[in-house]
Amino acid sequence: VLKKRKLSVHFCIDNDGTIYQLLDTQHGAWHCSQRAGNQNSIGIEISNAFYPKYQEWYVKNGFGERPLIKGAMVHSRKVQDFTGFYPIQLEALKKLWKALHVGLDIPLEYPQVNGSFCETVHSACVNGTFRGFNNHYNYTRGKMDCAGLDLPGMLMDVKHDL
Repeated sequence: VLKKRKLSVHFCIDNDGTIYQLLDTQHGAWHCSQRAGNQNSIGIEISNAFYPKYQEWYVKNGFGERPLIKGAMVHSRKVQDFTGFYPIQLEALKKLWKALHVGLDIPLEYPQVNGSFCETVHSACVNGTFRGFNNHYNYTRGKMDCAGLDLPGMLMDVKHDL
């Protein structure tokens, strides 16, 4: 899928929570649609087909139903209902963030505007100066992933786990 879409990422998290490293973190990847963001960030993809019409595939292949996310907002718009991540994937993501924080000194921060979580394009992400963890939609209005992901809450869990 990544090759077909001409994307590259550093890490992928599979449906069962397995983390795969696909690219050394010293190299840039093409994953966020912004040159500065690609050169100054680490790309993480989490397996998810997004559209609820694929639920049956996940069940048939032994993964079980995905959570359904309703009412998520991105770019000041409500996103159509979509499939979320499995809890095991979110736990793997937190472990990966912890490893990146400890190993690469990436701050456990998220994009904010006036002290609140930014759920749209963030200028420091776009220009490559943001240091922390963010979503693809923080780079461009053309992306909405990872809508509904509770970055502040998850990063707080990672901080408590240190």
